[in-house]
Amino acid sequence: MAVITKIEQQVKNKDRVSIYLDGEFKLGCSMDLVVLNHLKEGAQVTEDQLENLVFENEKSMALNKAVTLLGKNLKTKKQMRDYLKGKGYIPQIINYVLDKLCEYNYINDINYATIYVRSVKHKYGKIKIVNELKMKGVSEKDIDFVMQEFETDAEDIMALANKYLKNKEITTEILSKMYRFLLSKGFEYDDVSAVIKSFKEN
Repeated sequence: MAVITKIEQQVKNKDRVSIYLDGEFKLGCSMDLVVLNHLKEGAQVTEDQLENLVFENEKSMALNKAVTLLGKNLKTKKQMRDYLKGKGYIPQIINYVLDKLCEYNYINDINYATIYVRSVKHKYGKIKIVNELKMKGVSEKDIDFVMQEFETDAEDIMALANKYLKNKEITTEILSKMYRFLLSKGFEYDDVSAVIKSFKEN
């Protein structure tokens, strides 16, 4: 049996404490864990008991944080992993949380990608959408599945072009700038060229 010799509030995070066993730092945990389990200086506990108690508590806390975040907006598996890693959780806890979220279907990269494509398809082209999904951690397999029926709408490009040209005189220089602008939105060269050509012919 080891003895809890000190429970000290952490300087950088007032909601967490450092626990010392037999005069040596053992681990950090939430203040809630200390209160709920009646941990106090002078109490006897095995190292294994304490570590297991903290691990189970950290899993619960991490899952609650993840669900709260998902209540605000959807996340990909990679985004959630990065979020939990940024909160300081160890890989075992992160993997546990991700497994649970996937099991409950709270995280589903195909659903995320489908909703994302639906929300941006009128302002971004296929190239940009695919690149954005890759950056968000969606696998190429899932991207291919979601994008298999995606088709660029020429009217969307034309609408963006007209918006760009608003209050501008149509000149060769302006059309060149608009060409680069539309390409930056992820539309393909042939589709953009067709729109530019229609303005040159008018």
